[in-house]
Amino acid sequence: MKKMMYMFIYPLLLLLAHIFWPGVAEAAFLDRGPYLENFTAKTGVVRFRVDVSTPAWFTYGADPVCDKFQIFSPKTREHKINLFGLTPDTTHCYKIYLPADGTDGVYEAETGYFNSFPDKDKDEFSFIAFGESGAGSASQYRLAEIMNDLTPTLVVHTGGLVSTGKDKDADIQYFQPYSTITARVPFYPALSKSEYGPAFDKPAGKNFLKQNFTSYHSIPYTGQLPNFYFFDVAKARFFVLDTTSYAGVQSAPKLNRGSKQYAWLEKFLANANKKDATGKPEIIWKFVVMNAPLYSSGPHEPDPELLEALEPLFIRYGVDVVFQGTNRQYERTQLVKEGQPDDSGVIYITLGGGGRPLENKAHDYEWTESFSKKNHFAVVTVKDRTMSLNVYDENTEILDSFELQK
Repeated sequence: MKKMMYMFIYPLLLLLAHIFWPGVAEAAFLDRGPYLENFTAKTGVVRFRVDVSTPAWFTYGADPVCDKFQIFSPKTREHKINLFGLTPDTTHCYKIYLPADGTDGVYEAETGYFNSFPDKDKDEFSFIAFGESGAGSASQYRLAEIMNDLTPTLVVHTGGLVSTGKDKDADIQYFQPYSTITARVPFYPALSKSEYGPAFDKPAGKNFLKQNFTSYHSIPYTGQLPNFYFFDVAKARFFVLDTTSYAGVQSAPKLNRGSKQYAWLEKFLANANKKDATGKPEIIWKFVVMNAPLYSSGPHEPDPELLEALEPLFIRYGVDVVFQGTNRQYERTQLVKEGQPDDSGVIYITLGGGGRPLENKAHDYEWTESFSKKNHFAVVTVKDRTMSLNVYDENTEILDSFELQK
């Protein structure tokens, strides 16, 4: 059966190649990717760059039927493939076909695999969380090598993907080190001032993000692209915020009371507290991912205005954990509220050791539960009403471990 399907799909691709790419073609090669973004239980996006502008052909389906669906992508260097009809919580496979050298045919440039998201009937998934990684350093590549061997459902990033924010530096600082995992697991980044470029605090930097970031990333259509958004996995909701206005970014959306982003956040935090027909909550876990820290003992102190705006929302609507960046160290707080340990508060986890130069602890607070000045990433597993976290350094040693029950 598999052989018969191959005999069908390959001649069809040759026919499409002849129609859309007539004559003798020069071979095209993958220059970036493939990389996955913006997934749900039934949809997703696969992106890749080729070395020359050319059409491409993409097939996918539930493993092992990699050619159930066939997509033609018109001539371009930056290909964006929208996936539909995925089976939830299932391994899928895909193939990328590009023009072959000296013929009017195609060749199989890449074969990949991914797992679609579980739907709301499921209560278990895992994710990697880390940040401040864009350096191209040996430490970043060692951490990436470890992550490339893991199989989480998704990855969240607390900001600092590329030190300059420039697309020309993105390969060595982002796409190359994580090439194995980004080809099978979707990434969800938060923006830092790095993503806004060297002139982030000047009018000249207004279009930088659009030219160097937005054009190459697919963000969920649930907020304001690409600044802030939310997405759901099983019975969890993730809110990814843009806090960079507090870092001096002129073109960033505001996040003070009364701002568009603030109103959006409050609306969808409240929406996440809805119950189903049986009276059970549709969303059990609420996570926030952002770059600016609200509670941190690092050298970059939290902005009082940002803390005043966000902390009441987080507490009122039951946010469980805030994953934050900026300070280049690892830190986990106790449940904290209004500057004091409090069982009705929120846990804040700083994940800023993805590969950039580390920073020293600047303050001592009673709410600090765990601190480490080492490069690191976190692996989080959610199962029903239990969340467990392990933080690993570049030698795969555990820096911190804890469990949260709801």
